[in-house]
Amino acid sequence: MPRCLVKSAVVDEETNGKTGSIIRSQYVDLDLGNGHALPFRVGLGNRPPYKAGEYDIDPKSFALNEYGSLTLKRYYDLVPVGDHKPAR
Repeated sequence: MPRCLVKSAVVDEETNGKTGSIIRSQYVDLDLGNGHALPFRVGLGNRPPYKAGEYDIDPKSFALNEYGSLTLKRYYDLVPVGDHKPAR
């Protein structure tokens, strides 16, 4: 199963040019288990950054789109490996 690897708690902050609000995110690698990783950003909002470590995507973060395909919700969470309960 793919794992999300947080290598650093560094937060990237960008200012939205239209609203002036600050957009906070953190870079994470999706380890596919084949020696390759896909880097992506996790939006933080006002939440604290994730500590360095290994995470899974919270099962509550998945949804179905209008065509019945699996997708991630706009805002999703990571949970440390071993901290979430198996789905029933």
